[in-house]
Amino acid sequence: MMSEETTEGFYDEIVDIWLKERGQEPLVLMPQDFEAKLYAYASSAKQQLRVSDKKAISTLVKYAELDVVKKLLSSLFEIRFRKIIYAILKGSRPENLLNVERHFVDEFFKLIYEYKERINSITHDFRIPRIKERLTKYEVVCFMQTFPKVVCEDMKSYGPFRQYDLAALPSESARVLATKHVVRLLDLL
Repeated sequence: MMSEETTEGFYDEIVDIWLKERGQEPLVLMPQDFEAKLYAYASSAKQQLRVSDKKAISTLVKYAELDVVKKLLSSLFEIRFRKIIYAILKGSRPENLLNVERHFVDEFFKLIYEYKERINSITHDFRIPRIKERLTKYEVVCFMQTFPKVVCEDMKSYGPFRQYDLAALPSESARVLATKHVVRLLDLL
């Protein structure tokens, strides 16, 4: 758990990063341990709020601090998102990315490449390419634990499931469950 001094230091660090991000063109180099500090800060703050007197001034101040931190982080990532998109549209690969941003950039570059290939087919070959949808709108998954009925993005109910049940779920729901380690995605091709 983070100490009060470290928690306060992290708050100051977020403010400093946010100010730098607003003031310079390229992405700010984030501290290597930023994500770990963020999770530790959030855990510490939640723990403090769980054990504190809900009507105490210090509790109200902590809630206000958390609200400010959430707004700063939201603004920080919105600024970074715009910088990333701008860099990509200029044709350069942004530097100083966090892991979550790196994944987004890789996926976005794939989409841009695919788009340019299609446009080249139209402009050079006068051929309108068929747009391939994802191989399937469903993912085959194996449930790693017992799980109740779930309503997916197609608004259909699936389940309930027992451990090691196989199922075909809509892609987005399957991915969400996989990130929560409820299912394992199975690659059948």
